[in-house]
Amino acid sequence: MKRKKLNPIHIPFLTLALATAILTAACNPVRERVVQTYPNGKPMLVFLEKGDKKDPTRVGEKMYYESGQLQFEKTFSGKPEMPDGTWNYYFDNGQLFATGDFSRNHEYGSNWAFYNRNGGPYYDGQLDSVYVNDLGMYGTPSTVVFCSGIHQDVIQFYSNFTVRSTERLTNNLRNGRVYFYFPNGHIQVEANFVDGVEEGTYIVYHDNGIPFYQGNYEHGKRTGIWEFYDKEGELTHTTDYSKN
Repeated sequence: MKRKKLNPIHIPFLTLALATAILTAACNPVRERVVQTYPNGKPMLVFLEKGDKKDPTRVGEKMYYESGQLQFEKTFSGKPEMPDGTWNYYFDNGQLFATGDFSRNHEYGSNWAFYNRNGGPYYDGQLDSVYVNDLGMYGTPSTVVFCSGIHQDVIQFYSNFTVRSTERLTNNLRNGRVYFYFPNGHIQVEANFVDGVEEGTYIVYHDNGIPFYQGNYEHGKRTGIWEFYDKEGELTHTTDYSKN
C-alpha cells in the first residue's frame, strides 16, 4: 500500500507557525509581583503582569488570606488595565463565595452568583435578580442586593466576606429588623423599621456582646427611658426621652 505523500510546502509552514507561537509565549510570560505582604512575610496581594518590566500590563490579580488560602482572583485586559472575564472570591475555608462577570465593562460586574460556606446557595428562596452596587477597597463585593418581588434584601460584607449588615427594603423603604455586625461577628446595632421609620426596640452593643445603650422608638423618635451600660454590663446612667 502506497503511503500518501505530504505536501512538502505545508510542513515548514506549520513548523514555523508553531515555533513562532511558542517563542512569542516564551518571550512574553506572565510574571507574579508581590505588592503587599502580611507581617509573617506571606504574600497578601499579588499582581500578574506581562510585557515590559519597566511599564508592565496587569493581566491578573490575586489576594490571599494570612493562612495562604486564596481569597480572590481577577483578570484584566488592555492598557490601562480594564476589568475582564470572571472574577472569583473564596471563603477562608476554600469554598467559593461569589463569581461575577466583568467582561461587559460593567462597573460592578454582572451575572453574580453567591454561595454559603458549605457550597450551597447563599440566599434561600426565589429570586428575580442579584446585583452588586458597591465594591470594597480591594474590589470585593461590599453591598449585595437580592431582589424578590417588592422586596430587596441588602447585605453588606467585610472584605473577608463576613456579614457587616443586613436589612430588608419593601418598595424601597426599610421594613423589619436591621442588623449591623462587628468584624468579630457580634451584633453592633439592632433596630426595627416600619416604612423607613424607626419603630420599637433599638440596641447598640459593645464589641464583647454586652449592650452599650438601649431604648425604644415611636414613629422615628426616641421615647421613654434609655439605659446606658459599660463594657462589664454595669448600668452607668439613664436618659428620659418622654420629657422631650
